[in-house]
This record gives sequence, structure tokens and C-alpha cells, in this order.
Amino acid sequence: MRENERPNIGFLTCHLDNDYAFEICKGVEYAAEEADVNLTILPGMYLNASYNDPVNAKYDYQYNSIFYYANKKSLDALIISIGSVGSFLSVEDKKAFLDQFDLPILTIEAEIPGYPYLFTEGATGMRDAIEHLIKDHGKTKIGFVSGRLENADALERFNVYKKVLAENGIEYEEKKVAYGNFSEFTEELVTKLLYDNPDLEAIVFANDTMAIGGYKAIKKRGLKIGKDILVTGFDNTPTSLSLSPPLTTVDNNVMDLGYYAVYQALELIKTGETSMSLLHSKLIKRLSCGCNPTKNPEVIESLGELENLDASVLIKTFKDLFMSHYDNSFYSKQLFEELDPFFSIFTNIIYNDKTYTTEELQEATDKVLDSSIIIHYYSHNKFTYLMRLLSDFLLGLNLPAEKHVVLESTFNSILTHLAFYISNEYIQEVKDSKADVWQSMRLTRDTLLTATNDEKCFKLIAKNLHTYSDFQSAYVYLYDEMPILLNDGMWNVPKYVHLQTFCKDDSAVVLDEKTRILPSYMIFKHKYTPNERRHTMVLTPLITNEVQHGLLLCETNLENFKKVYSTSLQLGTSLKFIYLMKQELAIQSRLEQTMNEIRDKNDQLNAISVTDELTGLYNRRGFFEAVAQILSNTSNTGKPGLVGYIDMDNLKQVNDRYGHKDGDFALTSIADTLKKSFPKGTIIARIGGDEFAVFVPDMTGNKVSEIKDALDYYQNRVNEQDGKPYYIEFSLGFKELVLARKLDIEAEMIVADEELYKDKKNKRKDVTK
Repeated sequence: MRENERPNIGFLTCHLDNDYAFEICKGVEYAAEEADVNLTILPGMYLNASYNDPVNAKYDYQYNSIFYYANKKSLDALIISIGSVGSFLSVEDKKAFLDQFDLPILTIEAEIPGYPYLFTEGATGMRDAIEHLIKDHGKTKIGFVSGRLENADALERFNVYKKVLAENGIEYEEKKVAYGNFSEFTEELVTKLLYDNPDLEAIVFANDTMAIGGYKAIKKRGLKIGKDILVTGFDNTPTSLSLSPPLTTVDNNVMDLGYYAVYQALELIKTGETSMSLLHSKLIKRLSCGCNPTKNPEVIESLGELENLDASVLIKTFKDLFMSHYDNSFYSKQLFEELDPFFSIFTNIIYNDKTYTTEELQEATDKVLDSSIIIHYYSHNKFTYLMRLLSDFLLGLNLPAEKHVVLESTFNSILTHLAFYISNEYIQEVKDSKADVWQSMRLTRDTLLTATNDEKCFKLIAKNLHTYSDFQSAYVYLYDEMPILLNDGMWNVPKYVHLQTFCKDDSAVVLDEKTRILPSYMIFKHKYTPNERRHTMVLTPLITNEVQHGLLLCETNLENFKKVYSTSLQLGTSLKFIYLMKQELAIQSRLEQTMNEIRDKNDQLNAISVTDELTGLYNRRGFFEAVAQILSNTSNTGKPGLVGYIDMDNLKQVNDRYGHKDGDFALTSIADTLKKSFPKGTIIARIGGDEFAVFVPDMTGNKVSEIKDALDYYQNRVNEQDGKPYYIEFSLGFKELVLARKLDIEAEMIVADEELYKDKKNKRKDVTK
């Protein structure tokens, strides 16, 4: 690196569609911008990915070819997420992978002999989680859901589980362990775990994502998480707060790991050494393990008399109790600069008798929600959860009645607005996702229209990369020769590439044959790249199945990271189309048919996304979208409505005794009964395995008793006429309501669910007629 030249750091990580990798990238990007460092992200897949997912990883291995473009001629140092990309490699193979690079390397997530490293020590957090279940809750029958043991993190967490059990005199039992792959698709294996161990008191998940499927399995067995069974996770991802109840987890400092890695890489460039190697994990207790710190009398008593506390001490106490794990985070200063003024709303109410209008509260809330530090690094889910904690904490104080009323009203206004804001945000995300699909399809469409004219075709590609994918600059490199996978798993990349086209700022350029050839070590930096400004680049291969066409290098930011993958897929498809058009013009008609199929599939996907495949009813998403649309229509405000839960009785017995085909028959029969029994215009959905939900937007002229009579009538008729040896029956619970734009439909459904629970107590236990 020349003196006074901006450093260039490369970051080798897993695919940006991986939530964990994306969280690390947030920290890396923040530090790179803060330190004025050029950043090049090379997101591949797992090395030896076939061990993790042999079916879906059939072509994924090709993404790893981009790792081999990292070189000392274009980069000053490499940060390698070796614990992720090398999850399925031995230490020796990881070292062999690192040894091929000819520039300073910092490894993260794992220590490899001979290389400086930085990782979060996760064993302590996992130990604290398991010991908390044993020592604080007295649980001894504890299950464990592990990742694949070929993965180093999974193995470490599994070993901690066994060790803590042994230290506490609890015998390890293999039947209490299930093996997932760190994905959310764990419902089936957790169902089996519960079936094999009906007396389980707690389940420890080796990461948060696997708890998603675990929650579904636990709830289907009718167990209350945090009461009937305790649950913990690991990683403190946004997922942990989107689950209900919020998941007790271990904060693994994922973003901080990325942030500090950049500064350690800079030290490595300047001095050849690093000064930091270890971050520490921390247990975060939430409702899923049965803990609710805000309800702990000792917490309130420790504050003493309220009049002896000033506002700063009160808020500091709250932050010490519930936000201490952010104290050492790289964005803590900016976070509290956003939150502290908001906290003052509540101290002003308590100490200064101030009141706020709804408009003032909404404006203050929106200011926090719209700040970049909240959007990208803290998250709206975490802020909503924080407000619930603050509400419980302050309302638990010994306050004068009038202040308690004002505080309660204030929190109600804020939490209602948050629910509305996040609901709208989710709807907008769905719309944006659909727009992104359309925009990425535009890339393929425009290629088809101009494929016989290289100049026009590639110029249009460059323009679309800037205009529709929002990349500030983007570079399309094509191969004469594809990269070659060697016997040892490494790649031999071409010495030269063709810079076919690029966009930079508002210009789109197609180079001629003589000027487009570049040595491959120059792909990150040449006269057309934005050398005049700090930038973050993402490199990805352009592939179609087993064919690698070239590379896409994009200048982007956090908001558009995940567009790189979808854009590269479409561009890879486009390049394949160009090749085919040149080989055989007659294929045009078939290509047009392919595009029609793509559109049809997208239409089908749009329908599938809101429809239950078995019954043809709405699914959970479709239900809430349809209800939200009705509530947002002011012409419906004030109408009497009804919300209800319907739950099939004894579905498991039907499946176990008569087979899943009969189980499906029972569910579709119930769906048909619901459609016949409710008034026209009712929103009916299957929201879970045996769970249905209904929303009647206008009960005028209808009575709940009449609906129940109709349900009984059609239910009895099915059982009389279906010729089955088992009863098809269901339990139900209703809640009458009045439609309003800000109606909290989920709160109303909770009441209906409680009624259902009462109804289910009176139902037959055996399904056989």
C-alpha cells in the first residue's frame, strides 16, 4: 500500500442471503466507512458444502471460485470468516486454504495455527444458558437441538451441553438430542424429540434459527413455552425477538465481530500484528426460559424510594438491567444518542408532570424508527421489545396513581403506533420484494429484446444495474475460459477477464474488444473503478447451473447487499440467453415461452404466498393481510365484527391410526364446513397444522349463536355421511369486536384463543366412532 493511499481490505464470508453473514457484514461495513477503508466482500458458500446440503448444494460450490481472486496486487489484507466458510473442514484443511493467499490474513470465528484471529468465545454463553435452566429453574430433563457435528461451532456447543450436565450430576441421554443443520426446518425433528421424551422440561437450541421450527412443534403439542417447557437459543439474531414468547438467547457479538475485525486488519497492515483476539458472549434472559426481570420484586426494591432517585439514575438503572450487553458495542454511543431523548419523555412525565399529545408521541417514535442506527444495527423488533420492557419496568414502580395513568396511556399510544408502523413496514417489504422480482426480471427481458446487438444489449444491462438495482457502480466481467476446480478443492481462476460493460454514477459504457481485456488481479481496481471515493464492493460469480459466465462486481451499501444475489442470478440467466441466441436464432420462440413460464410461476408464487395448499383457504400471511386491508378501509370503521379460532380435535390420533391422507381429508372437511357456516365475506384461513382462524367483517344481521348452530349442523352431517371410522370435530372460540383502523387484531385473537381453550376441555378424548 502506498503512503496516503486508502487501504483496501477484502472480506471472505458466506453468502449474503445467510442472516448470520449479513449481520457480520453490517459491522464490517460500518467500520470500513468509519475508518475510510475500501471494502471488497467476497461471499461464497461453505467449503465442502455438500456435507451440509448435498441436494441444494449441487452447484453452490462454484461460488467459492471468487475467493481465489483475492491477491496482494489489489488488496492490502484479508479478513476470512473461516469459522463459517470452513465449517466442514478439518483444522489442517482450513490452514491449507489460508496458506494459498499471498497477503496478510485475519481469521474470525476460529483460531487457526499461524494466523492472527478474532472470535467470540461462545462456550461461556452456552454454559450460562444451560446452568441457568438447571440452577435458577431447577430443570434436569433438558433436551438439545444441535447443528451438524461436522461444524466446529455445533460441536463446541454440543460438548458444552454434555459437560454442564455432567458437572451438575445429570446423566447424558442420546435420545434427548436432535440433530439439525442450523436452518429453521426443525419442526419434524423437534416433534420426534418431544414424542420420545414426553417429560422434557427444557430444550436448548444451538442457534436461534432452529428454534423457529422448534416453537412450531412445541406449540402443536399444546405446550406453553416459558411455562410448560423452557427454551433457549444462541446468536441473539432478530429472529429471537420475532418469536412469541421472545427467545432467551446468547448474544454472540456478531456485528461487533465484523466491526473490530476491520480495525484489527488495519493494525495487521501497519504493524504486522493484532492487539485483540477475543470477544465474550453473554446470556440474555427473556420470557421463553420463564424469566421476566421486570416483574422481579428485588429489582424494584433495589431502586429504593422514587423520590430519592433523579431521572438519570432511573434510566441508567433500566439500561444497566436490560441493555448492558450493548455497552461495549461499536454503535452504543450512536444508539443511546437516539434513545436517550426518547427516554426523557417518560422521566418528564414522572418528574416534571409533563404530558404529551398522541401526535407528539408518534413524531418522537418515528424519529427513532427512521434513524439509520435503529434500522440497520438495532432493529425495529428490538426497539419494540425494549418499549415493552420499559413499560413493565416503569409501571412496576410505586408511582402516584395519576402518573401511573399518564404513563400507561403514553405506552399504549407508543406501542399501538409501533404495531401499526411495523405492520405497514412488513406490507411495504412485501411490495418491495415483488418490485425487486419485477426489476430483476426486467434485466432478463431487456436482454432478450436486444440479444442480437451486443452494444445495445450490454449497455442496457449496465443501465439496469444502476437504475433498477441501485448500484452506484457495477462491472460485468466475462470469461473466455471458465475457472477450473482442482482435485484438492481449490480453484484455478483465469489470468484474464473481459470487462464487457460497466455503469458508474450516471454513465453506462460498453468497451470494445481491444480495451476490455484485463488481468484478473485488476478486477477490483482499474481506471474505471471509483478510486476517487471510499467504496464497498461485492463480487459474485455469474453462473447458470454448471456454467460460469463471468463475474459481477457491484458498488453497494447495506440496503442493497441482498440485491446482489438476485441480480447475479438474473444476469447469469441473461448471459446464458445471449449465448443461446448467438448459437441458434430459432430458439427465440422457446425463450419467449420460458419467460411466460417465469411470469406464470411468479403469479403462482404470489398466490401460494397467501394460500394454504391443502385447503385452498388463506394461510397465516394471507389472513393478516386480508384483515389489515379491511381494517384500513375507513368505510368499515364502526361495524360489528367477529374474530375466531377453530382447532381440529385429535388430528394426531387420525394421522397415527388412519394415516396422513385421512388427516388431510379431515382438515379439508373442516375447511368446507367453515365456508358453509360463516356469512358471505368472511376471511377464513388455515394458520397452522390443525388451526384455523376466521374474521367476519360485518356481523350485522348475524348472531354468534346462529353461526355455532350452523357449524354444529355441518359438522354432524359430515360425521354422518363421510363413512369414516373416526369423528371429525373441532373446538372453537370467538370474540366479538368493533372494526377500527387501529384495532389490535392479534390481541382480540388472544381472547378468542382463550375461549377455544375452554371449549377444548369438554371435547372427547378418543377419535374413534
